This record gives sequence, C-alpha cells and structure tokens, in this order.
Amino acid sequence: MLVSIPPRLPNSDFPLRPHKNGHWYKSVWNRRLKRSEQFYFGSWHEDPKGERAMIDPEIGWLARRDGIRAGIDNVNVRVASTDLTLGELMGRFLTHKRAKCDSHELAMSTLGGYLTDIPAFVAFMKPGMPASGLKPEHFTAYMNHLVVERKLGRFARKRIRAYITSFLRFGVKNGWITMPNTGSDWVAPATDPDSMRQARSRAGARDYSSRILDGKEVDRLLDRAQPAFKAMILLGVNCGLGPADIGRLRWNMIDLTTGRLQYPRPKTGVLRVGYLWKKTRAALYRVRELKHNREALLKNGDESLVFLTRKSRPYYREREVFKRIIVEGKPVMKLTGIAIDNAVSITFGRMTRELGMEKVGFYRLRHTLKTIGKKARDSEALNLMMGHRDSGTGRVYDHEEVNWKRIKRVARVVYRRLWPTTKRMEDKIQSTTKRLFENAEGDRYVAA
Repeated sequence: MLVSIPPRLPNSDFPLRPHKNGHWYKSVWNRRLKRSEQFYFGSWHEDPKGERAMIDPEIGWLARRDGIRAGIDNVNVRVASTDLTLGELMGRFLTHKRAKCDSHELAMSTLGGYLTDIPAFVAFMKPGMPASGLKPEHFTAYMNHLVVERKLGRFARKRIRAYITSFLRFGVKNGWITMPNTGSDWVAPATDPDSMRQARSRAGARDYSSRILDGKEVDRLLDRAQPAFKAMILLGVNCGLGPADIGRLRWNMIDLTTGRLQYPRPKTGVLRVGYLWKKTRAALYRVRELKHNREALLKNGDESLVFLTRKSRPYYREREVFKRIIVEGKPVMKLTGIAIDNAVSITFGRMTRELGMEKVGFYRLRHTLKTIGKKARDSEALNLMMGHRDSGTGRVYDHEEVNWKRIKRVARVVYRRLWPTTKRMEDKIQSTTKRLFENAEGDRYVAA
C-alpha cells in the first residue's frame, strides 16, 4: 500500500513541490494566458527525494525548464509519424556538412557555425521533438531566447536563423520531414546601414558605421607596427584584404615587379585583382627578407605563405576541436567545433587601443578602401579590387573586362586621397615658374 503522506522537501531551495495527487509539480506563470500552470515531474511515491524529478532527461525539471518558461513544453509530444526527430536530423545534417568541408566545398568557419548553433537549437527544442512538429510558438520562443538570454546582435541572429533554416530544408529536400510553419517572428533582422543606424539611435548608442581612416591615422599605425604588420596594414587599405585573406596570401599571388595582385576571395571564390602601391611593395620586400620567410621560400618557393609567425606558423589558423565521449562502452572522439586562431585581428586591436583609435578593427581598412575608392567613379574596377560580385540580372549580359589601367587608377585615387600631394604640387608650380623665367621665350612673354 502506497503511503499518502507527502515527503519532505530535500532542502529549502528545492524548486518542486509534492502534490496531493502523488506527483512532484511546479506552478509557472504563463504570460500569454495571464495565469499559473502546473507541470508534473513524476510520482513522489517512487521518487521520494525528487532526484529523478529534477534530472530525468525526458521528464525532469532541468530538462524541461527552458521550454516551460518559454511556453513550449513538449514533454507530451511523441513521434506519431515517420518524420525524423530533431536529434536524428541533426546527426545526418552535421555529417553531410562535415563531408562538404572535407571536399573543400564548405569553409571550416561555416562548419564551426553549424556545429555550435544547430546543437544549441536542438537542445532548446529537445532532441526527441519531431522536426515536423515544430510550431510558430517554438520559433518565436527561440528568437526571443537569442535576444533576451544570449543577447545577440542583428548580424548574429541573422546568421543563426540562416543556419537553422538550412538545417530544416536539408530534411525537406531529402523527403524526411515536411517544412514546419515558422510563423511571422522567424524573419531575418534588417542589417542594412540605415536600419542599423536607426537601431543605434533608438538605443542611445554612438554610431561608428561611417568610421574610416585617414592618412595620418594609417601613418600612426605604420609607425607603431613591426615589418610584417606594416605590410598587412598596407594590404588592408590598398587591396581590401581581411584577416583571413592576409593569413592565406601566398607569394605566387603577387607580382612585386608590376605590383599586380590576383587573389580569389576564400569566402566566395570571386577573383580579386589589385594594384600594389610602391609603398606596399617596399613593405613586402622587407617581409621577404625576414629570417623565417627566407627559410620558407627556400623550402617551398613562391607557394609559401607571405606572412608567417616567428615559429613559422600561419597568422590565421582553423583547427577542429574534438571531445572524448563513450559510445556503447567504447571511447570515441567527437567533433564539437572549429577553433579559429586569428592573430591578425588580435594584434591589430591591441595596437589601436594603445594608439587611442576608438572602434577601429582590421576590417576598417577594407571599409576605407571601399569608401574612398568610390571617388574614382569606376564601380566595376572597385568591385574587382574588393572581390564583390554584382548579383543583378544585368551581370549576365555584361561581358566587359576591366583593364589593368582602370585598376591602377582606382588604387592611385585612394592613395592620393589618403596622402594628398599638396606639397608636391607647390614644388611643381615653383619649378615650372622657374623654368618659365629661365627660358628666353618665357622672359619675353613675361616682359610683354
């Protein structure tokens, strides 16, 4: 015969209470319904200390807590069809993306994003949830979770939404699930400059979106930098290279004699062509003479990386992170993420803080090239330098090739805007005036 006297609480902080119906329960306020709801976590007759009620992976309070608070507790949902659960779909999806990465069809950084954000989404919804059973309330709750709990900005939320949508569409394309109704709140946040500026204004935050560098600031950075970073800074503002581009740049992509750089963007594969200023070429010649670079050139020739640390390692590295788990009693190494070592951004950030340059990251050099390059009024040449591709339909009919002179002209316009030639122009005027007076015909012209 079962005892009808409810058990005592294990401790004063225990979140559950014994109900007279024989189950552990908790009352939670439902903001949508404006009333409390009771949730049950198993019999206290069989579990008098409430241990299973707390930690059970399916019905326990800790497993269901987030879903209950978000109003999407799915403990009573069971697989009633042949649809895959979220956990099963996640396993197939990540295996598929890992194969894409191994065949170099997917960047390791993108795989890292999938490995981080898809398991987080599945854990929030519970792995046993049928993928087709998701409802608009689930997506609304997760979007609120990203804003309130994780405090992510618009760009991060937009990226995570794209990952999760790709995850679900993978199951739909293979015929394993039907696409759930995501509702009106599952939309990508606006990230255009005007929307971002408006959001900062409403939040009372200062807007740095139009922040670019001038020639004096670039000179301050160059004076502070070591030889390798001088070349990196100049490549950033001269050709718009980002940290990952810098870390993967090889000597066979550069012609130091003509100043020509040809480099497909690692991010998109779009070919990028740039003209190296004499100042940039001089900095690269200096890098070429560094001890570890000389050794790399002797070993691998022009296929070696342009920038190497003193330990002959790349400045930008991506590596797989594994965790040891037990599967059927045997230890297995499971891929859990991608770690990115970005010494370019870290060192550059330290330099700008020391120099008091507020809100200046390495990508501001690329923004500077883009902003000042518009003054040349040659968008096709500038897009080729930046590695941007025109997504409009007119591109299909555009067979014009941007010649080398146009690339050089845009690069020179940027250089002259950063470092105006006022002094040179004054010297040129003075020398011209001097020649005019020294010339006999010029003397007669002045006398007249």
